[in-house]
Amino acid sequence: MDIRILGAGDEALLVEAVNLSDEGPISREAATRHLADPDLVNVVAIEDGVVAGFIYGHVLRRFEAVSFFIYSVDVDEAFQRRGLAKAMLARLRDLGRTGRWDEMFVFTNASNDAAMALYASAGGVRPNPDDVMFDFDG
Repeated sequence: MDIRILGAGDEALLVEAVNLSDEGPISREAATRHLADPDLVNVVAIEDGVVAGFIYGHVLRRFEAVSFFIYSVDVDEAFQRRGLAKAMLARLRDLGRTGRWDEMFVFTNASNDAAMALYASAGGVRPNPDDVMFDFDG
């Protein structure tokens, strides 16, 4: 298993990775723009020569801290339950410890048993069980 933070020149890997999410496909040009933004962070898990897992998120600079908001965690069904998502989360934690951000966070549904188990097993803490999120149209 190869866990890699993507950067300039990794457009082909990002194009492949986005296909794992509900947001794909993207063009190579869109991948180039995405990779040029230092606040968008992408990590992939490569297994058997293919992108088997993908996490991406955004660095949020606040007055009191810098946070990393994990937007999406995806692992190809054929590669699930092998520790890829947990390894990608660990790689992001390591990157944060280099000074990129002070904390990471992710939203999920309490009814998503797989996500709840993953985040807890990866060291995530649910600080407030009554948090509520509101969506607003742009």
